Amino acid sequence: MKKILFLAFCMVVLSSCNLPSYVFYNPGQTTGVDFTNGKWLLNEVDAPADCTKYLKETSIRDFKILLGERLNYVTDVSGLLLTQKKIPLNPSKQIIADIKKGTNYDFFINIKATQTRNDFGSIDLTPHRMSREGMNSNEVTIEIYDLKNSQIIYTQKVVASVGKPKDNSDVHFSKPSRSLIIGAYNKLIRDIKKKSIK
Repeated sequence: MKKILFLAFCMVVLSSCNLPSYVFYNPGQTTGVDFTNGKWLLNEVDAPADCTKYLKETSIRDFKILLGERLNYVTDVSGLLLTQKKIPLNPSKQIIADIKKGTNYDFFINIKATQTRNDFGSIDLTPHRMSREGMNSNEVTIEIYDLKNSQIIYTQKVVASVGKPKDNSDVHFSKPSRSLIIGAYNKLIRDIKKKSIK
């Protein structure tokens, strides 16, 4: 009897779980980058406070695997002259040229994560008769700039989202925003590793 009750409980929980989707938003980025040469600088990760530390540590680890000692994190290097900490996505050639002048590095990695929509929490207890449709959405973008040639050589964004299903359940479980961002980052780093020359 206990087994039957447990199985029934699991079925209810699973049926009320919202599975996230991860969508790449730059299908034109069919190639990776050449990691075999040059000095690389990883910019400060621009992300919500609850996942900045994790993304910083994880991205340093991931890019160190690809680049070894040729990678530095921007706050660990003294003497850099960056006019702004947060480099905008899709920067102009002039901004890229300014980064080159201020850092004397060959390549620059920019990572940005944002929460774009947050309609409900990771556990939603709204009775189904009062429940409204909603969505949680986050996006992570990685861009890599060739500083010598003042151009963007890799740009890809993954949007992670989860919606509240229309059903008769009074309890819904969803991945929290932090988990969606981490999941999107992991998709991006796998894309880079798969397409790049290492």
